[in-house]
Amino acid sequence: MRSIASCDFETCPVAASPYGYPPSAAAETIFLLIHVGSILACLLYTFYVADTNKWLVFSIPVSIASLFEAIGYAVRLGSSINPWNVGLYAGSTAFIIVAPVFVSAAIYFTIPEAIKILGIEHSLIDVAHYPRLIWMDVIGFVLQLIGIIISFSDLSVDTGLGRNAKIGSPIIAAGTAVQAITLIIFIFLFAIVLSRAAMANSQFGYTTFHPVHGFVPMAYRFKFFVAMLLVSAICLFGRDLYQVIILGDGLDSWNAKNQALFAGLDSLLVAEAVAGLVVAHPVRFLQDGLEKRVGSRNATSMIEEPRVSQWYILGESPTRPTRPNRSYQPGLTPGSSTSNLYEA
Repeated sequence: MRSIASCDFETCPVAASPYGYPPSAAAETIFLLIHVGSILACLLYTFYVADTNKWLVFSIPVSIASLFEAIGYAVRLGSSINPWNVGLYAGSTAFIIVAPVFVSAAIYFTIPEAIKILGIEHSLIDVAHYPRLIWMDVIGFVLQLIGIIISFSDLSVDTGLGRNAKIGSPIIAAGTAVQAITLIIFIFLFAIVLSRAAMANSQFGYTTFHPVHGFVPMAYRFKFFVAMLLVSAICLFGRDLYQVIILGDGLDSWNAKNQALFAGLDSLLVAEAVAGLVVAHPVRFLQDGLEKRVGSRNATSMIEEPRVSQWYILGESPTRPTRPNRSYQPGLTPGSSTSNLYEA
């Protein structure tokens, strides 16, 4: 049997390569640039735009995910010239499989702050519990690493994937399934928060009462940020479902060797999730969760004169204030402070 290590496009069918196709140089370049750009944007937001290096807990996981994705697509770009190189195949596959877990981690760390602006009374669980979803992702991540090590433990430069790939790929699929379950739990919980907040906003004109700022509507930039969180989570969930299906069939299955499916259901969905979160980075979109500047001189005067400025925000005259409907009293503890969420 001819060794695939000596193959080229003139002597061997590309279907005999580990990929099963020649990776598209154009597609790999596009996704490589998206993730490199995401890393640079995170660094810019965190270390230049932010006053005190805020939101490292968001920027670091997203940057790690983008770095892993960038490495994966850089390797695939090299594979477009030589798709028979099993070392390049194993490297690109491993980095691209594990990268998205860091994106979901950034979401779980960030969402409690967004819910505090929407109103913690809308959440089915304590907001402090959301970051604990990361531990389920850690379990999935460990399973993925174990599966990857097993799958590629007997790679051969002559024959490509070995028999262990059939053992390891279901383990990778199990790890990815755990991450998908975590995401669907999050999406359900967050959807409940959004629906309750939307109903409160429709009925009262605001979603909750904030001790410092009173009854105030949300800023449009914050709504965009919340939308991006939800869209990114849905994209990651869709990508995980795709990976579970192909890995369940095996790395050498027809689905795993279909470039169009990979580009549409993995590359594109992960790129959308990462790019959406970077564009709506919390450094810029979470710092002004409330429209506290409308009609007020500055943040200081807002704090000093909360009763007056809240009427400006709600678009009513400060000389003839209409008392807000106090029958809707959200669950924020009196005297607690969320002012750090609304700093300019």
